[in-house]
Order: sequence, then structure tokens, then C-alpha cells
Amino acid sequence: MPALLIAGPLALDDHPQQAGLLGGVGGYAAMAAGPLNPTQLWARGGSDFTPQLQGILERRGIDLAGVTWDGPTPRGTPAGFVPGGTLLPDIEPTDAQDVGAVLLIGLPPDEMTRALRVVQNLPQAEDRPVLISPRPEDLQDPAYRQLIGRTADVLILSVAKAQVLTGTTSALAAGQALQADGAKAVILTAGALGGVLLYAQKVTTYPSLPVETVDKLGVSAAFPGAVAAWVAGSGTADWSTLKRACAVASGVGGLTAQGIGPKKLLASSHDDILERFNRIRREQKY
Repeated sequence: MPALLIAGPLALDDHPQQAGLLGGVGGYAAMAAGPLNPTQLWARGGSDFTPQLQGILERRGIDLAGVTWDGPTPRGTPAGFVPGGTLLPDIEPTDAQDVGAVLLIGLPPDEMTRALRVVQNLPQAEDRPVLISPRPEDLQDPAYRQLIGRTADVLILSVAKAQVLTGTTSALAAGQALQADGAKAVILTAGALGGVLLYAQKVTTYPSLPVETVDKLGVSAAFPGAVAAWVAGSGTADWSTLKRACAVASGVGGLTAQGIGPKKLLASSHDDILERFNRIRREQKY
């Protein structure tokens, strides 16, 4: 099965209930993707990641060959995210023979631009879908927003952030404005309400399965990770694939919200995820 390559922050989160939880948006995306598809992570982990923590990620089906373990570790703290340096290491992917899709998530503009250059220079890049979940505040720069639009096969944002960014009052108008920047497909998330998928001239909503939320940490990153894993496994980001990917990812997001940090997500297997996906399809007739 073709692998998914994820470039994004890997961190340790100092949660109010427990310090040193596995995290970072790249970390959550990889933890969500691992059970669904072979996943490669490109990130800087830093020296605070013990062999035990690295082993948890490897058992999740995450290839850590593209992760470095020296220097300061990025940390999520009560005062905010502390990167401790660049989020991507000096090493770069050079062989993409087994890569079916790429997810770039949560990178600042300079590192996002570098990651785009790297993945565009990989062999057969034109045949490989690129999914981007950017930091919304960075898209306020028109030139950067257009760069993301031109290079994203799938752009993923929350409805609320997209409306603020585009100055619109509806999810549909926000999605169409982002499509006008060049994105082939736009997925807008709305938590328990599901979300909206726009693809070319087609538009649909996708459902969620209401759950009791224990903790929202990581939910917004687990969703694009699951979408990208489904796309990588399918080898395409067409309409049918993205509709199913959104339903799968909605289920993964719900699973993540039911635990502290990544605990429920890490306890969920491939079968658990597909069971949630099938419940969404059955109960919502999707």
C-alpha cells in the first residue's frame, strides 16, 4: 500500500492533567493516519523524546526515519507552543517511490515553503496529491494564501477560521473563496456538526457522530491526518475518495475528543476506526 508522508510539528504537550504527552499537529496527524495507512513522519523531535515514546509512535505504524532526536524538543505549554528552533530537520526526503500522498500541516510560512519545494522535487510529484492544513493566521498574507491555493490538491481549514479569513458569513461562500485561490478541493470542518466538502463544481456536507467531548486537544490535527491516510491508500483525491475520507476522519476526530490528549486515539485500532466510520455511514445514511 502506498505510504503517506507527513511534514509537521512533533512535540510534547504539557497538558493540565499530565505533562509530556505525545503531541504536535504533525504528531497527532501521524497517530491518526498510522492505523489506516503506512505513514512516514518528517519532523524534528528533539532530545526529550525517550526511546519509550519513540516506540509508541513506531508501534502506531509510523516510520521515524525522517525524524531527528537532537536539540530542544518542541513543547506545547499552558503559555503556548514553544518550537525551540525549526520544526523540520536538515535531512530531507529524497525517495518517494512508495509515497501515495503528502500532508503538510501546521508549519510556519518559511518551513511550509521549504516543504513544498522538497515534495515538488520528488520523483512523480505531479501524480501525488498534496494535502495542506496550514496555520490559518498565516493565510492573511495574500501572496502566501495564493501559494497555498496553487499547490494544494486539498486544503483543510475550520469553517470558523475560513469565514474570518475570507470575510464571509457562510461556509459555502468561504469554501468558494478559497477555491478561487486555486485549491482543487476544500474541506471545512465544523466539529460536532460535521463539515463541508467542495470539489470543482460539486459541494456536499459530511456528517459526524456526536460524542461526549473530554478534550479537544489534537482533534483538528487528527482529522487531516485521517483524510490524508485515506487519500494515500486510494492513490487519488477525487470526489468519491474525499467523501469517504471525510467520514473516516470525522470518526477519528470523535475518537480523539473522547480522551485526554492522544490517549483515546492511541488506544484505537484500525478496526475501531472503521467501526466508527461504518456507524456514521449507517446512522447518517451517508
